Amino acid sequence: MRFFFILFLGFISCAPTDCRKKKDFLSKEINFNDLTVILKNVNTQEEFSELILSNSEVMSPFFELQIPLIKDDVSQIFSLINNVYFDSLYFDVIKTFDDFNEIYINLNNSFHFYNKDSNFKLNPEFNILVSGFYNDVVVSKNSISVGIEYFLEQSNKYKPSDLPEYILDRYTPVHLNSTLLKSYFSQFNVINESDQSMLNEMIAFGKLYYVVGSISECEEDNIILGYSEKQMNNLEENEAFIYSYFIQNELFFENQSKEKQKYMSERPITYEISPQVPGRIGRWLGWKIVSSYMDQNQLTLEELLLEADFKKIFYNSNYKPI
Repeated sequence: MRFFFILFLGFISCAPTDCRKKKDFLSKEINFNDLTVILKNVNTQEEFSELILSNSEVMSPFFELQIPLIKDDVSQIFSLINNVYFDSLYFDVIKTFDDFNEIYINLNNSFHFYNKDSNFKLNPEFNILVSGFYNDVVVSKNSISVGIEYFLEQSNKYKPSDLPEYILDRYTPVHLNSTLLKSYFSQFNVINESDQSMLNEMIAFGKLYYVVGSISECEEDNIILGYSEKQMNNLEENEAFIYSYFIQNELFFENQSKEKQKYMSERPITYEISPQVPGRIGRWLGWKIVSSYMDQNQLTLEELLLEADFKKIFYNSNYKPI
């Protein structure tokens, strides 16, 4: 067995359903470390090196720097925060997110819902940086670090230039919390490494989406899965047809990588089914199967993530869309 890295909360009846108008801490679960100001105030490469060394547990993995530092590597990264555009990028971040308090509370409360009924409590440190588009999200069991500039509004002047539009659509403020949670909890999502079937991957993604959806207070399912409302509506309206397509083409137990990529990988459209069907359709279908399974079984979210028997989930889901 291994953990499924993608990129619990008790019984599902306890999952959060109400969106509070005023955001408050339900309980203190994670610590917050705002590194944006000190990065902005760095003036020389020497200061930048000192900052990395004094915050090595966060900055070394985030900037992919080895300790002891290699001067050329540091110089390359320092150039990202020492240019004429960095101040403007920083002020766009502050204008969008203010003091980051709402981000912190949302993420903290998601961990409250998870920790409430799980045996193993998770309390990672949450770090926010402005990195000049070096990295978006880096996680370990003890930390979540985000390059917050990646999650500016779609219309913002500064956006990463190396991502296609259909992926950039998911790099916005509304997608931030679920993206952080998916990245973090993927570390704890167990998959049967010996099986190469598409169903195995589908269920793994389905488990992850289900857990994140269950601990996210005010986010719609389409946000969790990374679809627009129109795309999600199309999927729901054609659920039976998509399921039948997978059955008729014997896709659930397909193990050829090239074939699996058509339904699991990042694509704007799943052309094989319909121009109206977005990419990553196998992940969505896995989420539907897992949701059906959890409707009929009293498991904590922690137990769900640790369940490696994807066939057990599949056959006991009784998933048969009409």
